Amino acid sequence: MRNTLMLTVAAAGLFTAASMAVAGTWVPANVPSGGSSFTMFGMNDKQVVTGDFTDSGGNVQGVIGPFDGSNYTIFNDGGSGTQPRGLNNKGWTVGFDTGSLQQWERKPSGTLKPIKQGGNPVAVALAHGINSANVFAGDYTNSSGVETGATGTGFKYTSKIKLSIKNTGYAGRGINTAGDVAGWYFDSSGIQHGYAIIAGTTIKIDFPNSFYTVVEGLNDKLVASGQWEDNSGVIHGFTYNTTTKKYKSLDAPGASFTQVWGINNHNIVAASAAESSGTESFVYCSGTKGCPTAGVVRRTQQPSRPAVPQPN
Repeated sequence: MRNTLMLTVAAAGLFTAASMAVAGTWVPANVPSGGSSFTMFGMNDKQVVTGDFTDSGGNVQGVIGPFDGSNYTIFNDGGSGTQPRGLNNKGWTVGFDTGSLQQWERKPSGTLKPIKQGGNPVAVALAHGINSANVFAGDYTNSSGVETGATGTGFKYTSKIKLSIKNTGYAGRGINTAGDVAGWYFDSSGIQHGYAIIAGTTIKIDFPNSFYTVVEGLNDKLVASGQWEDNSGVIHGFTYNTTTKKYKSLDAPGASFTQVWGINNHNIVAASAAESSGTESFVYCSGTKGCPTAGVVRRTQQPSRPAVPQPN
């Protein structure tokens, strides 16, 4: 199995404000003031984003706030690296600590508590998506050591995702208002493939001619988002319309690698891409509705966090 990399890009000079609101547009996100290496994992329908960044002291912190960076809230889970993965329109977020791998859920008020399964705090795997009813999707390792997709609410996993595809482990990642879920699974060779369970029907999602495919998001329009690796080892983002059965590959301008994470109900995806100079993030808008306008993108002289392997 090849692990997907958490990839990064410095986008200075690639974008102008005049080009931000057109169809098929990549819009750079603002890095929190004084920081660097911002990786954005999600954007809700209100243009609020969440992700992590490296502060001036070299610490990895969580952040949530307006896409334009005008009022970011920075927070820490008490561990060695805070990584928010998903948020809903109410401002609830889920994520995990990159050091201890402890999963957590955070209220809009700022209260952050560990997610539990069977009464015990959950580590090793991660919580990723959360819908409008505060139901989150993620995974945990069961008593046999197998990665198991699940959903939950109220700081605990409550239901195992029933995946009808034969697998050697699987994860929940995206979840929409209807409770449809999407994620990925390992085949017998340890290769990842995407899936979605919509109205009780399971579908496989494999980008054509890919080495592996992982699904990271699913919106109310039944459009999935995620990443695929080609046979040359290059990682690309994608969206997949489960109704029309059409794929769209996504590559950020000037970047050697692109990763796509969550998708909101305007079909806007959160993405990151890789260059040697550090981490910055984007949204990709396939249309004009809901597409944010970038302000002045803040650049810093802080050391950038190198691209390192990260869990999908």
